[in-house]
Amino acid sequence: MNSYANALTRGCFVAIVGLACGLAVWVGQARGEAAGTDTEKELIAILKSDAPKADKAMACKKLAVYGGAEAAAALAPLLDDPELNSWARIALEAIPDPAANKTLREAAGRLEGRVLIGVLNSIGVRRDSQAVEVLAKHLNGADSSAAAAAAAALGRIGTPDAASLLESVLNHSNPGVRNAAAEGIVLIAEQRLVSGEKGEAKGLYAGVRDADVPGQRRLEAIRGLILIGDDEGRQLFLSCLKSEDRDLFGIALATAREIKTPEIAEAIAADLTQRASAEMIASPQLTIVKAIYGAGNQWADVTDALAAMVRGGSLFVQASNGLAGDPAPGVVKELRLTYDLGNERKEVTLREGEGLQIGAELPPRDIRAVGLVETLGDIGGPVAVNAIQDVAAKGSWDVRAAAVRILGEIGDASVVPALLRAAQGGGVLAETAVESISQIRDNGTDAVLCDALETAKGADRVILLEAIGRRAVTAALPRVLDELKKSDASLRIAAIQTLGMIVDYGNLDALLDLAVQSDSAKEVDASIQALVTACGRMEERDGTAEKLVAAIRRAPSALRPRLAELLSTVPGPKALQVLRDLGLKGDDAVQDAVTRVLGEWMSADAAPVLLDLAKNGSPRYRVRALRGYIRIARQLEVPTDDRIAMCREALGAAARADEKRLILEVLVRYPTVLGLHLAADLVGDPELKNDAGTAAVTIADKLPADARAAIAEALNRVIQAGPGADVVERARQVLAK
Repeated sequence: MNSYANALTRGCFVAIVGLACGLAVWVGQARGEAAGTDTEKELIAILKSDAPKADKAMACKKLAVYGGAEAAAALAPLLDDPELNSWARIALEAIPDPAANKTLREAAGRLEGRVLIGVLNSIGVRRDSQAVEVLAKHLNGADSSAAAAAAAALGRIGTPDAASLLESVLNHSNPGVRNAAAEGIVLIAEQRLVSGEKGEAKGLYAGVRDADVPGQRRLEAIRGLILIGDDEGRQLFLSCLKSEDRDLFGIALATAREIKTPEIAEAIAADLTQRASAEMIASPQLTIVKAIYGAGNQWADVTDALAAMVRGGSLFVQASNGLAGDPAPGVVKELRLTYDLGNERKEVTLREGEGLQIGAELPPRDIRAVGLVETLGDIGGPVAVNAIQDVAAKGSWDVRAAAVRILGEIGDASVVPALLRAAQGGGVLAETAVESISQIRDNGTDAVLCDALETAKGADRVILLEAIGRRAVTAALPRVLDELKKSDASLRIAAIQTLGMIVDYGNLDALLDLAVQSDSAKEVDASIQALVTACGRMEERDGTAEKLVAAIRRAPSALRPRLAELLSTVPGPKALQVLRDLGLKGDDAVQDAVTRVLGEWMSADAAPVLLDLAKNGSPRYRVRALRGYIRIARQLEVPTDDRIAMCREALGAAARADEKRLILEVLVRYPTVLGLHLAADLVGDPELKNDAGTAAVTIADKLPADARAAIAEALNRVIQAGPGADVVERARQVLAK
């Protein structure tokens, strides 16, 4: 087991101890709160009777609260029973009277196998110092499982006699006994270390380290020797840190996370700098210029997707639907790619299924160096931050990626320049760097980004704009608005995307104007995406809806449907009113967009608008509107009476059998007397006779008995209508009930 698993094991041990302590507190509280409900004598009587074992188990549980010396004696025979052993021990572990200790000691002298191991564990839980002699017998016995349990109990007891006894069997001929003894000694050493008895703890740890015991025990002892913190411990830490043995290296990192001193951080930083510099690989920068995937006249732009996959000047790309779904179904597609590697531009075409490695393939991940970075991140402090900044600039790719990520967790505003430099490499590293900037907790970071925007140029400016957007730096709004006046297309797109995250209500028109007036398809797309984010942030929903209406009125006809869809980001009375008007009076494309948006509306207040469009809207979209109305009745939170009333309205607007069947499903899902009548009314329709009859019978079967008159009237109508024989038979069965 490596050191990380060791740390996990220790964590589990702590959790178990905490659980035991919590149980003890609960038992103590129960003892004080529940006096008089069941007496100890009554519970003991159950134990001595011929009562079922389940009753005896429950009595044991209650004796954990009420039991005393008499209960301890009565519980003793149950320890011999494999089915009741654990129940008896629950009580004995909790009973405060010393008689419980005596009962367990006596049982340990006569029992064998699993019931014995359970008793030995309970002795450890009670830390019975008088049990050392009894435990010694089992420690030297033939049963290695019992020996392990005895050793663990001695470790919990932790007296000098217990420690000496465990030390005496560290060289035992049985490996299992040696392992159990070492485990017990480590437990005692832990107690000594916590209580400040470092000298005694050191002797115990050293004994385990030098013994012929499993590696896990030796690692635990080495950890303890390092935690003592003297010169020998520091040298041991450095030795483990530089060791090529994975477990020793792991224990160094684990203990460093516990100690967290500047001295430890400096040692790790020195080793990290040496490793990261040795692994550094200089490679030309890879930039994805243009990438499209598809066939014929159906292509998807995957430039951004590939750019985000670049790792330190290296990229393996495969032409597949994973890049952009399936833009041209049913045909073999291709990837057309233009990229710059250093100063050289290349173009390549890959058929679907083909792959290409661009740039040098990265070496295997340096797990040790990454582990050092992550450990420094857990330690924190100026030493750690400085060391991580250093390798973020000059380490191998995977080390840089880890460093850039961690700087966002532990750094302050001072690390922003380092993260911005890391982002210049593009690809995954750039994405990680920008995300890290957004995670920095230091509020001074906002000012640093605003100041940097004053002088940055080109690609650096794009990175800054993205970071400002991720952090939602509203103070940068005037500067970002100024970017819209620049001629550089990439800067304008970056500024538009940032505005989506920081623009306020007063400046929302700037984004709307871009969407409406720009001649660039890319800018229009970016503006619409930014408006989705921006409108969703606005508190002035009705006012935002008004701004969207004004934009729709002045927008080119091709853009109006997309702007209409934005009304879903500001749900409320005004948005619904506008959507209703557009759905009734807009052109075909707008009506198409409106009915799609309303069909996915997530609140029931859209129901009247949908019903209006289903009755009075364009015939082309009435079915869609009606189905949206039925969806609200079926899925959203609506009072039952209103839901059934909606079904009645929907039936009045429905012209096709398909929609009427959907309404029947709602009536069945929410059975009422009115719903039963509505279903029965449809049995006269030849297209719906069987469906309506089935629905009516199902509803009737779910209604309470006090609706018998309505049930009889409706089901007789079903029978008279004569749907399928099976429906008629079911109707008669329900009537018979």
